Amino acid sequence: MLTKHVRKHLSAYHHGELNADEQLRVETHLRECLKCRTASEEIRLGVQFASKLSISSAPESIWREIHREMPLRGTRPAKAAAYAVALAIVAAFAAGLFLHTYVRDVPSWDVAINGTSKRLRAGEALQTDASSEAQVKIANIGELTIDPNTKIRLLVTKSDEHRIALDHGKMEARTWAPPRLFIVDTPSATAIDLGCKYTLNVEDDGSSLLHVTLGLVALELHGRETVVPAGAFCRTRHGAGPGTPYFEDSSKQLQAALDYVDSHKEGSERTRQLQIVLRESHIRDALSLWHLIPRVDAPSRGLIYDRLAELLPPPRGVTREGIIALDPQMLKTWQPLVAQLWQ
Repeated sequence: MLTKHVRKHLSAYHHGELNADEQLRVETHLRECLKCRTASEEIRLGVQFASKLSISSAPESIWREIHREMPLRGTRPAKAAAYAVALAIVAAFAAGLFLHTYVRDVPSWDVAINGTSKRLRAGEALQTDASSEAQVKIANIGELTIDPNTKIRLLVTKSDEHRIALDHGKMEARTWAPPRLFIVDTPSATAIDLGCKYTLNVEDDGSSLLHVTLGLVALELHGRETVVPAGAFCRTRHGAGPGTPYFEDSSKQLQAALDYVDSHKEGSERTRQLQIVLRESHIRDALSLWHLIPRVDAPSRGLIYDRLAELLPPPRGVTREGIIALDPQMLKTWQPLVAQLWQ
């Protein structure tokens, strides 16, 4: 009877040695027991790896070692010791072969650096020096160019997620994968690829600068998401997360004022800088204005509403008072229309 935990039956289960009733009981238990499922998965992987091992003759050196350790004559204890040595040597050889196969089959990424090739596996880091640049294949979904003096760490690589950490330095990503499959963690935000091409630069203080050149990238921190379109930049700050995105062709005055608004608390000078943003904003700068709405105080939201309404009158049902109050339904109604201005 297969009652309680079934771990002692798992090896037979994965080797197909149970009868139909026993197999059904094991499968029923695994659906309900996390501990046994975990143990079952470990055994399944072991069986999978073992199935890839081919039968090979042990090197002649192993047999010479065995013969050296086995005395021609001796007592039973001596012979038993010799057999034990022989088994240990053969076991060590088999273990080495198994580990070689296991390491070879662990998912990894191809890396080309300074004319040499290597593999990058989950848990490993890649650090370029001042004179080296690396080309990295993101499994089969894209490529990375790693600039000099840059460090990345491969965190996860599997069919439904490829994730790295960019600790410092600059990289360029080019992907041809479904959205949200390639993810980059930085000290100040997480960049989620939505199918695109972009550069990401992490400074020593943990801040970063994202520049999207094709497609879209989402920046996230603590549940707050900023979607950055092609042609736009977005800064992130350690502890504060994504700032306000802006287009590369926006005026220098707008960019400087926007940086102040993002990095300072409410006050008269912040209001003055916001007025510069509003004065310098044109149609595509609706991208910046829209993202500012939830980040400023109520009076400032009214000023932003006025400027956006000049660029694109709001639809029926969207009011100045509602936007100032951050009415979720009004924001949801107006956002797709405003987004047309920067697409």
